[in-house]
Parts: sequence; C-alpha cells; structure tokens
Amino acid sequence: MTVCAPDLRARSPWPAREPVANWATLSPADEVEIRRDGRAVASGRVDMRAPDGSVIWLIQDAGRGRALFLHSDDVMVYRRARRHIASPGRTRIPGEAGQARRP
Repeated sequence: MTVCAPDLRARSPWPAREPVANWATLSPADEVEIRRDGRAVASGRVDMRAPDGSVIWLIQDAGRGRALFLHSDDVMVYRRARRHIASPGRTRIPGEAGQARRP
C-alpha cells in the first residue's frame, strides 16, 4: 500500500542514480526517489525500514509528510548520490573545531 497523493508529482533536483533492489541495504537519511512505471511518484529521505527490507517509511520532499511503501507495491527505489557540502577556501581539522587555543 502506498500512502501518497496520486496527483502530486515528485520533482527531484537530482537525477536518480543507483537502483536499490534490496531495500534492507537502505539506511535512515538515504535520499531516494520512488518510481512506478518509469515515473517519479515520491522523493525524500528514508525515515525507517523493516529489518527484512519489506517496508520503508519516507519523509517526502517539500513538506509532503511521511509515506509508507511496501516492496510488493511494484515500485523501484533509486538512491540519490550523496551531496558533499564544503565551504570554499576553508578546511576543517578534526578535533579542533570550536576549541580555543591556549598560549
């Protein structure tokens, strides 16, 4: 059972990259796109999944709420490429962030 409004089309700013056949490999916070018959029906962040990968809960993009997807729904999940955000010209050294220097 899919819980999402059928008239809402997911608009993903990132192309779907990696098909995920085994949903048990998904991790919370993975960004995914759900497709049925080649069309995007939802996109967002994995909130929870069943240990066997039979069910995932998705927090949908654009404030559309949570949606439940069953592996038996005949949908395909695509994991989006992870985004790395770095500030130009700044390097962060582990263990030194926010620490005051002593004379």
